[in-house]
Amino acid sequence: MLANVKIEQDKENKHIHRVFIDGKQIEKITHIDFQVNPLEFPTVTLNIERMSGVDFEGQAEVNFLKDPFSAQNACKVLREEIMKHSDLYDGFISSIQTAIEEAPNYIKNRELAERILKRIIGEEPNERKD
Repeated sequence: MLANVKIEQDKENKHIHRVFIDGKQIEKITHIDFQVNPLEFPTVTLNIERMSGVDFEGQAEVNFLKDPFSAQNACKVLREEIMKHSDLYDGFISSIQTAIEEAPNYIKNRELAERILKRIIGEEPNERKD
């Protein structure tokens, strides 16, 4: 959700922060993740703990985490890591290439896609018996 966000650092205790979403203070925060990408809205992810060193007020994408290990977050992390590390990128390419090379000529597009996905997630595809 896009909301007006204000993150306020306590003036006396730099380890205490208050977060306001559309003017309402959010209580019992256990984790705050604040990210700024110059090409996008800033992102504030709240997992209802303290944060240090940031004062911020403005529009930001707000995510309330119920499960920080969601598939969507995992895919985002995987994409970022693949793009940062050429050896990981090359490993994925090799895995996909091997799945394509090992696919028999009679395999359909859907079956090939399943073989590639299974290879990426670490499962060996079952050989088709015809």
